[in-house]
Amino acid sequence: MTSSSGDTIGLHGGIGSKGRLQTTDRFRLPVDEVSGKRLPDPPLNIPARACHTITRLNDGRDLLVGGRTSPDKPLGGCWLRNADGWKAVHDLPKPLYRHCAAAVTLGEECGIVGVLIFGGKTTGRTVNGEWYLWQETKGWSTLLAGWEGCEPLFGAMIAPTGKCRGLLVGGVTEEGILSDRIWEWRVQDEYESAPSVQLSRRNDIKIAPRIGACLIQSSVGLSLIGGVSRSVLSEGEEILCIRDTIREEAKTPWETSSPPITATTTLVAPVTLDFGSSRPLLVGHAAYAAGSTVLVVGGGAVCFSFGAHWNQEIWTLHFTLNGENESSTVRWVTDKNAPPDVLSEGQGQIEDSGAPTKYPADPEEIARVNVETAEDFDRLVTEARPFVMENLDIGPCTKTWTANELIKKVDAHRIVTVHQAQDDNMNFQHKNFQYVKKPFGQFIAECLHGSKQYMRSLSAEKPADQPANFHDDFPELRDGFHLPDQLATVSRNQHSSPLRISGPVNMWLHYDVMANILCQIRGTKILALFSPSSALDFKIPPGSSTSPVQVFAHTSQQGRGTIITTTTHNHPPGIKARLNPGDVLYIPPLWLHAAAPIEENLSVSINVFFKSLRSGYAAGRDVYGNRDLQAYENGRRGVEKMVRAFDGLPREIGSAYLERLADELRQKARALRQEERQ
Repeated sequence: MTSSSGDTIGLHGGIGSKGRLQTTDRFRLPVDEVSGKRLPDPPLNIPARACHTITRLNDGRDLLVGGRTSPDKPLGGCWLRNADGWKAVHDLPKPLYRHCAAAVTLGEECGIVGVLIFGGKTTGRTVNGEWYLWQETKGWSTLLAGWEGCEPLFGAMIAPTGKCRGLLVGGVTEEGILSDRIWEWRVQDEYESAPSVQLSRRNDIKIAPRIGACLIQSSVGLSLIGGVSRSVLSEGEEILCIRDTIREEAKTPWETSSPPITATTTLVAPVTLDFGSSRPLLVGHAAYAAGSTVLVVGGGAVCFSFGAHWNQEIWTLHFTLNGENESSTVRWVTDKNAPPDVLSEGQGQIEDSGAPTKYPADPEEIARVNVETAEDFDRLVTEARPFVMENLDIGPCTKTWTANELIKKVDAHRIVTVHQAQDDNMNFQHKNFQYVKKPFGQFIAECLHGSKQYMRSLSAEKPADQPANFHDDFPELRDGFHLPDQLATVSRNQHSSPLRISGPVNMWLHYDVMANILCQIRGTKILALFSPSSALDFKIPPGSSTSPVQVFAHTSQQGRGTIITTTTHNHPPGIKARLNPGDVLYIPPLWLHAAAPIEENLSVSINVFFKSLRSGYAAGRDVYGNRDLQAYENGRRGVEKMVRAFDGLPREIGSAYLERLADELRQKARALRQEERQ
């Protein structure tokens, strides 16, 4: 992680749900720092990578080092960020990933800043045991290690406790054994031409060995966050505060006139956790400290037969010492209901859009039609525009599915997974909600009382592998809903049919790759829709289908379902649909849409996704019907290859050619759009 300005930080690269990333997420910290000049994020000509380091130098600049593409393809490139941008600097002596890095300052008078690197992997099986020091004027130097030797490690944690000293914790040896040794390191530069690193064991510090943790300096000392050990870490071991305390020693009577005798003791204090019902898997995460506030982002693991787990929340942690006793514990309070503002997940630097753009006071209403035959529906679908169908027979559900009837027919004790929010507008990019499991009857009752919750049903048998099928997943309700003959094409090409139930909370802006119909059963709902060409206006990150932009106003400011028409995001006005019970909305592929229930606290609907394209869908599993088309996935891989093709050339030349290629793609996209309009 790296600072973008006084109160803004960026998380660059890593592994996402669809592969390695070269984008940067920005977060605004809840601190009272004064924002300075906005610094640029790593540009896209820095290849996607994981297991790299970005170190904040003691003069405010940042150094990005190493990383990998695949486990057998480590990277040796390094980039330095100044106020004006990123530039390539000296390559590592050997490519590395899963190394550790710390900022140091050498020389009492001149204060030369540098970055210290230790360990890491050079290939999937070879572990590096050397220490490297980077200085801007000299590049990388291999340091001699004195006093005691440290075995080669990868995945270790290192952090400074002074200008040129610090601690080394954890890591894994080449034999795959967790290291239980704690080392104190000190960079010695008495001889300017040949600095060295001196190591000494810290047997007084007792910490469970681990890998995949974060060791970070905050206002109360070093904080060791998470990781994996030989056995499950207890709550008293998972997060620790490591800090030095200075105390006065007792004096003999004849020493009363001499200066106080002091001694330094290192304390390891457990942290009191308050993660509530959603405890994160603190492995592979990133952390950033600003005073007494620490941000923890990302993380997760592949748990083999149990599948992959990704932390959904963004954790803002505030910690203070409890009492004045030096050995007191530290209490961290999670602020999970008010995460830091996610500014962007996108490509490089974000530019301000200027003054608010005003749009019509009320967006255009979607056409409402009566569809008499299946041929009528098929003809309307070819126009690739949303439309609302009235007077269709979708079953008795619009009259019989009251809240009491739903609880009566569906087992009230059946456990369902719901999105539980505090804000009116759920935001998938911000993750300002929690996934909570609760009984179906309790969920319905809480929605009726105004709780901001939302359920999108999953497959009852295999929720991670199979799409939802309403008639199989809710057999107790199957007689109440059916698709009419006019929608024969939908039935014939159906992919999935999830049941959606919500309280007074708004759905985030997103698109689906498959066409779908939304059948409103109970309550009234407003939808805002935007054409596929609006994806860039709404800052949808590469490889994602969700937008961080909020399109509905808060109910405290305006009424429910009010679409924002004055915005600094500069998005197009779009169109809107009002769905009453019995209305059916057709949403074409890739049309962005967000939904807001109005009037009643309980909204019930069924979505039916279907394949409307003859070909082009991505092969393999697609549980939610929103996996991007195969051509797009291939294109993204092609972009990565295109960028790598310029490796070895001067950065300015590579950037110039990539800009020309990007412009060529834009021209072809505009030509396709013009052909469509003709």
